[in-house]
Amino acid sequence: MSFEDSGHLLGINVTGMGTYTSVVRPDGSIFGNGQGLSTTADGESVIWTGSGLGKFGPGGSVSYRGMLFYQTNSAKLAALNNACAAFEFETDPSGQTTAKLWEWK
Repeated sequence: MSFEDSGHLLGINVTGMGTYTSVVRPDGSIFGNGQGLSTTADGESVIWTGSGLGKFGPGGSVSYRGMLFYQTNSAKLAALNNACAAFEFETDPSGQTTAKLWEWK
């Protein structure tokens, strides 16, 4: 699966893209791995890799929980270097998504 997104990292507007693969396990849970890139309006970027566990919900919705790991050469995004971010990712039955991130210290 490939996607595009937009949001804020460290209070800075970013747009991004990513790709992940998922496998449905025998118990019905979903395990996924992915990677992507987020870019600021002035062209600075941060890359991420991550893994998560998910489950299917009503009407084709999907809910994931997992961890992302960041790397950047950007001075304004440098606080993300070597950071771990716990995430929640939700997809509703129409395909709309939302994601929330928290730094794990």
